[in-house]
Amino acid sequence: MSDQGLQQILENDRLQLDTLADLLASEKTCLEQRDLDKLNALLTQKQSVLAQIERNDHTRRQLLTQAGVPAAQTNLQNLKRILGKGGENEFTVLLEGIESRLQHCRELSETNSIIVHRSRLNTERALSILRGPATLSGLYTSHGNKTGSSEQRDLGSA
Repeated sequence: MSDQGLQQILENDRLQLDTLADLLASEKTCLEQRDLDKLNALLTQKQSVLAQIERNDHTRRQLLTQAGVPAAQTNLQNLKRILGKGGENEFTVLLEGIESRLQHCRELSETNSIIVHRSRLNTERALSILRGPATLSGLYTSHGNKTGSSEQRDLGSA
């Protein structure tokens, strides 16, 4: 296994994760401000960064398998265990940095997910107010007839 090649991939992962964290923070701002145009641009950039991270992961796993590491043991935790046998070194420091960045990105993503969920709920509530209640038992139409129990009335026709 080429230590130089592996180190380059890991350093690239670290940089890509920093970029992803910045994009997730910007995404949070766009979600809070409901700036959909900027959000769409950020999502395109985020997809590109995630694709690069996946390519790096695939390349790293190939390097490790070619070096004789079983395919089931090519994840970051096992890589840290394998490369850290001689104590702390540049690889273990790099891998710890990657793990902390992954955790940070996970937290940012969860925060954004909560914002999206709450925004969706608020939108659904607003729409249900505009649409009116689902059941209108005991109400009368403009012609004096009783409404059906499954009939809906928009706020504008109430």
